[in-house]
Amino acid sequence: MKLKTLFVAFVVAGLFSSCISSHTAVVTNNPVGSKTGVAKGLDSSFKTAKENGGISKVGIAETRVAIIGGVKTTVTGE
Repeated sequence: MKLKTLFVAFVVAGLFSSCISSHTAVVTNNPVGSKTGVAKGLDSSFKTAKENGGISKVGIAETRVAIIGGVKTTVTGE
């Protein structure tokens, strides 16, 4: 009975905890722009996201880390 109660307590604590961490940064004085580049998984670097969106001047960069789904970097600019 105690093991079942402990398991339920861990499940409830897990449901109330945050599973996503996000950080958005204005990295330059460039305008936000209309292009968006995304990089996911093992190669979720800023450079890869920039290349995937065809962006030469970056306005905003966002990195999200999730327990389920991994790392995702989004870059917006011109």
